[in-house]
Amino acid sequence: MKKLAFIGAGSHSDAVFYMQDRKNYKFVGYFDDKDQNEYNGYPILGTIEEVVVALDKGLVDNVFITIGDNIKRSEIFDLIKRNHYNKLINIVAPTATILNMNSLIGKGIFVGHNCFIGAEVVIKDNVIINTNSTIEHHTIIENHVNTTIGACIAGIVNIGEGVYLGASTTIIQCIEIAPWIKTGAGTVIVNDLDIENGLYVGLPARYIKKANQS
Repeated sequence: MKKLAFIGAGSHSDAVFYMQDRKNYKFVGYFDDKDQNEYNGYPILGTIEEVVVALDKGLVDNVFITIGDNIKRSEIFDLIKRNHYNKLINIVAPTATILNMNSLIGKGIFVGHNCFIGAEVVIKDNVIINTNSTIEHHTIIENHVNTTIGACIAGIVNIGEGVYLGASTTIIQCIEIAPWIKTGAGTVIVNDLDIENGLYVGLPARYIKKANQS
């Protein structure tokens, strides 16, 4: 049985923990920068920077990133990808419906409870599809995207790298979303969003400011 560790000990790891594959993997602990020795009864195996060394030495066989922040998650993913891409696994809740598992072309993907992923969808590396999200046909989701609870994507949508869709965001068909955009909860997207790293809110979605500004 392969030894699996999570990168990130916190609320996101709690959400993922019970959906891991217990038949093929033995969960052995976390890598995290917190000043503590254990989390939820499992050891902190080292800092995040020490993950690569642990993989090099075979101390763990596989890892999964349990950090919700898209930028931090992308940095960790790229660090591991250089030498250990195939040691990143996907975790799919048993209650999720995926019409074609080949849609999950990337590594480090999480698909939560009661999600639906339709025909000819493409999901790339390090993507989070959270609880009750619907991803309809012919949608392409680029690396490091996070669709939070209840997101609804109506199909034929291209979602750029690093996009964060707030809870219950809705996207109509035939939409393009630029990289690293964030949307507020309940946003309804009826036109292309083209300002990279922009924050959009409302019905219909309107640009507010750069997403990394206070």
